Amino acid sequence: MIDFFSEMMLRSYFTAEATVGRFYGDKRALFGAFARVFLLTEEETEHLYALSQAEDVAGIRSVREYHRYCRMKEYLAMNRRDDPTDPETEEVVDLKGAAFTTALTGELIHETREVRSVACETMTRAADGGLVLGLYVLGLMQMEGFVFEKDENQGLVKLRKAADWDSAEGLFTALYYDPARRDRYLVRLRERLLRLGHLDLFARVEAVYGPCDTTKHREFLLLEKAFDQRILKRELYVKSYARLIYSEILSMKDKEALVLSSNPELFAAVSTLPLKLDRTAPAADTSQLKAMRPSHPKAVQKIVCCLENLDFRTVMTYRPICLVSDSKFMLDFYAQAIADCLKQSHVEFIEVNDLTEHDFEPTMSNIFVRSCDEDVFNAYFLFFRDEIEYRVYDTAKTFLQSVNRSKLRLNNPSVVLDLSMILPVCFCDSAYAKMLQPFCDIVRLSDFTKAEKRELVECVLKSKAAAYGVKEISAVKEVGDKIAEYSVDNIEKILDLAVREHRADSLVLTQELMQPYFKGASGRRNAYGFGGSIDEDHE
Repeated sequence: MIDFFSEMMLRSYFTAEATVGRFYGDKRALFGAFARVFLLTEEETEHLYALSQAEDVAGIRSVREYHRYCRMKEYLAMNRRDDPTDPETEEVVDLKGAAFTTALTGELIHETREVRSVACETMTRAADGGLVLGLYVLGLMQMEGFVFEKDENQGLVKLRKAADWDSAEGLFTALYYDPARRDRYLVRLRERLLRLGHLDLFARVEAVYGPCDTTKHREFLLLEKAFDQRILKRELYVKSYARLIYSEILSMKDKEALVLSSNPELFAAVSTLPLKLDRTAPAADTSQLKAMRPSHPKAVQKIVCCLENLDFRTVMTYRPICLVSDSKFMLDFYAQAIADCLKQSHVEFIEVNDLTEHDFEPTMSNIFVRSCDEDVFNAYFLFFRDEIEYRVYDTAKTFLQSVNRSKLRLNNPSVVLDLSMILPVCFCDSAYAKMLQPFCDIVRLSDFTKAEKRELVECVLKSKAAAYGVKEISAVKEVGDKIAEYSVDNIEKILDLAVREHRADSLVLTQELMQPYFKGASGRRNAYGFGGSIDEDHE
């Protein structure tokens, strides 16, 4: 008698053989890969492989041949002749016939066209269409490089889909190839075996992968409800439902109402939300920030600490960092430096004074919802400066508190979103610093010294060269000394105007070239630096 694990293994192997596995020469290696996934011992593997190569089993190469075999069995029984096939071999034949039949009805194979390219295309199309059987079989083939080119990234994507659909075979395969998610797979596999009546066999799983938490996953229970009510099919993975069921921004109450409801319009509306947001925090690369010149060491230290503690952003007591300066350039300078640390992330720059009350309406067009990129980590850089309507300021301020981010209520569609995994970073002028202090960790940016401003000139020139496609821009020492007398905002404005008006492959800012841009400009900190007098004197 073949046990349940061996049955699953043979069905999976025979499915591979029925589809693309027949084009792979090393049948033993293919068989061994499936045997390892389903935790078979070497002795069990050798015994089952020998059975799979027996004459009666090996002779089944299509559904038509299996039906012929079944008719022969009926003929022997009708004529009361002895059947030479032993019961175990007959069981394997039936498993192979069932696997071939399932593959054919699932459109994994076309018996009329036995060509490798067609078989691979058919298998890929079935998996892409969500057929769970195709997902975990093709996923294993890609992980191992059997028939298909080895592609672990694509293989894992398919295995995770099959596992998320609570396929027992998909969970076994994902357990083997995806150790990062092993704990969640173990819990689900235990529940699946319990429902299949084979919980006694789970001890073999724990012996290999370790003990399992017995806490039930509510997503599993919701999926089972959807299967039982025939809202979803166990054999067909549906991406839109999987996104919703496993979303970390929706409550289980909302998920259940949406999945089990008969309102397709509501489900469709919710499906457009950024449902894939998760709590995983990326590793921020702060090396460039630490080496940035010029900079404020204390401010940099605070920023580095903030970026190294991104996993705290969902904690209810979390306080976002807020950089304070009356210099627009200084705030933008640090904002870009922080953005550069968050590589592979989505950083949204939001000028709060540009927003209106309509941007905060409880719909899908809400500024905090529509600005999300669900595929990556999100950081919102909120700039509080200039004149802001009080209601706009008050609503934007609430987003800084984790408890409010975790309960963003929408009326259309009617759901509550948990956006606490989005990182808010604030930038404000001194007028808003006191107002934001109860909600943020305030970091004040002092003005640069003259020596630091000389370094800033070089930094600005490099950025202008990159922005305007100029090979090299430099300034003579006298220009650097002169421009260092201005405020940082004016330094950027003067240099920007000079570079734009004298754009060349290689540009040197001399005293003579820069003289018109200094006319009428004052060295006082709050001076504009250039403007009317330049427009009047410089043509």
